[in-house]
Amino acid sequence: MRIRINRRERQKESSWSGGKTLELGIFPETASYLDRDFVWRLSTADSDREASSFSRLPGYERILMVLEGDVVLAHGEEGSVHLGVLEQNRFDGGIKTRCFGRLIKDYNLIMARGCEGSLRVAEVAAEAEKVTTDAPLSDYRSFGVYVLEGYTVMSCGERSEMLRPGEQGIVDLEPGEEELLSIMGEGRCVLAEVAFAVEEEAAAGSRDGKEAAEGAGESAFHDAAGGSFFAGYGTCMRLILRSNKWFRVMRREGGDTVYYDKSMTAALRILERRYITTIIWAIGVTLCFIPLVFERSPIVCFIAAALFSVVHIFLIAPRIYWHYLPHPIADHMKPVEEMNAFERLYHEETIVENPELDRLMRRYKSDDEHYFADGDSILFRLVRKDK
Repeated sequence: MRIRINRRERQKESSWSGGKTLELGIFPETASYLDRDFVWRLSTADSDREASSFSRLPGYERILMVLEGDVVLAHGEEGSVHLGVLEQNRFDGGIKTRCFGRLIKDYNLIMARGCEGSLRVAEVAAEAEKVTTDAPLSDYRSFGVYVLEGYTVMSCGERSEMLRPGEQGIVDLEPGEEELLSIMGEGRCVLAEVAFAVEEEAAAGSRDGKEAAEGAGESAFHDAAGGSFFAGYGTCMRLILRSNKWFRVMRREGGDTVYYDKSMTAALRILERRYITTIIWAIGVTLCFIPLVFERSPIVCFIAAALFSVVHIFLIAPRIYWHYLPHPIADHMKPVEEMNAFERLYHEETIVENPELDRLMRRYKSDDEHYFADGDSILFRLVRKDK
């Protein structure tokens, strides 16, 4: 059991297309909303616009409760819903959603698909009331208490904390823990609940909030990648082709058939975003043309550059990848059909979602995803990682 209290000074503020957002809680705590590596997230948002668009979150579901305002949410072709104060709507985060009206303030629960969650408003009285749940004890469970007015004392086990308006309390329970939350005080609060199942082999890695365990047993990749460079050469070559943007444009098959854990994904992102192999190749090719200064034959320089390019592709680049990737490589990847429940959630939000696209849209101040949505263009396929 873990209790977290997010006072106002600890709440992270960020901007969205319609206004400001305060992050009240996220699981695991090391996760980032922009990186889309979270299981669930609680937040409040405000807006000063009559119309705005929500960020698309494929692989996630959202529950939005209006705290102040009167709005209409339009969910693409799925229809629309009118929400008044303390009314809520649950919808697919991957659907284009626009908000019309003054959304002065709302309360949001975003959770990975496969989670069960809910929001409800509770009147807090002087007598303690237990917060019950129908989720099985075999699930991970998280409870949230957000004070709207008055004060609330939340208790779990031997610990009690008093919350003021705008403050968020969170209780995280691991599978098998039976401690239940109770609240007392005066006023009103929003109670949030999220439950999600995690297979036993993934539970050990998720307890420290860093990454899911890779699972027991041998993987199909263990024969292909080991502790030495030559043992993992084939795997490094496949990863080089996978990360090459031009190769992604030219290849015909869609999607990824391999799951990469968090440490492997982070290493691949460093290699791709810093252009390490490309910079080394460019330096090597430039050096090949230095003899031109001494009036050497250009043909010799071009031949040297071509030979260096071949050596770089088949020897230098794989060696760079082998240096940066976590070892043993085989322990950080597996076929997607062998993923457990927790790994499936992580795979969906890292492969299906595309954080770079969201960053581009924010950079160019566009709240219309069609700004980058020409699916037939090569530029679109270069931006999209899942193509």
